[in-house]
This record gives sequence, structure tokens and C-alpha cells, in this order.
Amino acid sequence: MDKKKIAAQVDAKARKALTDVFALDGLHNHRVNIHTFTVYVGGDPAWDGLENEGEPGVEYRMADRFDINLGLLTSLNPKRPILVQVASCGGGWEEGMQMYGSILTCPNPVTVMATRWARSMTSIIPLAADRFVLRPPAPYMFHHGEYGYEGKAGEEATTAFEELKAARKMMLDIYVARLREQGKFKKYSEARIREMLEDKMRRKIDVWLDSDTAVEWGFADAVFEGDHNTLRAKSKNVERRARMMKAIRRAP
Repeated sequence: MDKKKIAAQVDAKARKALTDVFALDGLHNHRVNIHTFTVYVGGDPAWDGLENEGEPGVEYRMADRFDINLGLLTSLNPKRPILVQVASCGGGWEEGMQMYGSILTCPNPVTVMATRWARSMTSIIPLAADRFVLRPPAPYMFHHGEYGYEGKAGEEATTAFEELKAARKMMLDIYVARLREQGKFKKYSEARIREMLEDKMRRKIDVWLDSDTAVEWGFADAVFEGDHNTLRAKSKNVERRARMMKAIRRAP
């Protein structure tokens, strides 16, 4: 038998063994369905906080598991469209940007669907996807976020504040890049969009948009109305990925 055929058969058997063993445990404990190529982001089954502390949001365990899950699905099939269902209140900047980068560099077409809301950090992560949809009544919310510092006074505090300013600039660069791509503000200059967003956040602190308005502005691509046949992006949005990558890279 041809060596390539033997290798293909061995590979197919290995993949089948992986999917058979991992299926149910992966879905409930690791938040990935390897049969439907769906990743779930939200309330963490491993969260050991007190009940009254509520959802932890985006944190290191969620981000690491998300990286692993995307890598797992890619290893099974690097071309099959992936759906990411998000139901998280937001969370840490660094961990969220880890997830953003994971989507941006994934070889598979990636669609993100927000099912509860897309707010704070989870308003940024989906903008890396090839397609981003909101399932009503999920709203979209952006703001500058919260900042806390604990450490030595002096230069360490100054360095931390400089990092905060860099993160805020990157956040706005991401939002501006998306609104320059599509939506009602598409014809605005980058400077005008930035000032508009800053003004909204100065006046409202938390800027909430219903799902249809989020599409009208250009943050989301569509409102999901139940048609699963058209839900997932069929191919990578190469131009979008390049634009969103540029937003997080330092200009040469």
C-alpha cells in the first residue's frame, strides 16, 4: 500500500480516537465541541470563587483554555469554520488580548457570536474574528475600563501608568479600525472617529448599544436570527485580519 495512504489512515484513526474519548468531557469541562467545531467562552466550571462574587470574566484560565481549544480544532482540521459562543462580562486586558491574538492568527475561519452581551473586554475580542454576530437581545458596550495599581511608588507607578496609556491607545485603535471598515461612520477620518468615541465615553462612561445599533455603527456584522446555515464565516476575512493586526502593532 502507498505510504501516503497508510499515513492518512493512521492519522484518521488517531483523530477518531481523540474525538470519541474527548467528546463529552471536552464539551462540559473544557468548553469545546470537537464534532461541531464550537468553542464556548463564559462561566468557568473551574471557577472556585464564592457564589456571591459572581462571574470572574476573562482571566488566565479562560484565555489559556481558549488558546488550547482553538489549537485543538485546528489540529483536527485547519480549514473547517469555527464558531465561538461568548457569554462573558469582560475581564482582564492582557488575557483578553491573548484571546484576540489567538483568533487573529487562527488558520480556520472564525465566527464569534455574543449570546448574553459583548461588553468591556468581550467587546474587543470578537473584533478579531472573520465574522461577529450578536444574538438578540445581547447588547454591545465599550468603555475605558477600570484600572488598579499595587506596587512601589515612584518609577514603578510611572511605568504602570505608561502601560495603561498604551493599552488605552491600542483599544481605541482596534475600535477605530473596525468602524473605518464598515458602518455609519465609515467615511469619517480616523481622528474624527477617535474623538467621537472618546466623547461618548467621557459623557456616558459605559456606552451601551443594542444589537441592531451595534451593527449600524459597524462593530458587529449582523444580528443572528436563527439561520445556522449562514451563521459561520466560510473563509478567512484576510483584509479584516490585516487591518486588525495593524491596530495592535507598532507602526514602523
